[in-house]
Amino acid sequence: MRTLIQIAVSMLLAVCAVGAAGQQSASRAGKWDFTLQPQYSDSTSLTGANGSSMDIQGTWGFGFGFAYNFNNHLAVGGDLVWTNANYRTTNVPAAGNPLGPQTVSGNLLTDSLRVNVTWNLLSTNFTPFVTGGIGATYVDTGVPDGPPYCWYSGWWGYYCGTPTKSNTYFSYNGGVGLRWDLNRQFFLRGVATRQWIDVGGAVGSPSVNQYRIDIGFMH
Repeated sequence: MRTLIQIAVSMLLAVCAVGAAGQQSASRAGKWDFTLQPQYSDSTSLTGANGSSMDIQGTWGFGFGFAYNFNNHLAVGGDLVWTNANYRTTNVPAAGNPLGPQTVSGNLLTDSLRVNVTWNLLSTNFTPFVTGGIGATYVDTGVPDGPPYCWYSGWWGYYCGTPTKSNTYFSYNGGVGLRWDLNRQFFLRGVATRQWIDVGGAVGSPSVNQYRIDIGFMH
């Protein structure tokens, strides 16, 4: 949260330095926004049951988004973002297991589908904004979750695969950013958000900081 506050302060200072061009009235009201969203998710650590833990490395991801501008301030839309991060987990033996703790590495795949509300603070071409939303996040840990199954495919022929531990969870997010409408068709946004995933159990609702540069098109 401290990082988000620092970013917000920096953005407000940047607004004060905007020239006359940034003070022109925006023309986004009544238009649709479409965005390409390269995104970096920061590293994070989780603590599970009985002292187990997981360290997730920072990674790049990508997404698409759309929104409708009801006026120069309010926009409502959604986005789809996915990431694939490396992780290292420490597994603690359960009762009756004579083995010691295990350290395992893997890949954590996440896909998030979100509905967001955005409020642009100014009705000008250059404006800070706040955003927040809810959605669902699919998480695939890559950990085997059963015996392998085999198929015959018309494309691959004979192949086998092992199901992995995965689930879909409720998630929510909030953040701040800066928007710059370059002209009546194109805009750029810098966004810093935090996303929470309601995993439940001993893990609870872990969070991750995410940073995006949106390349936008208005229509």
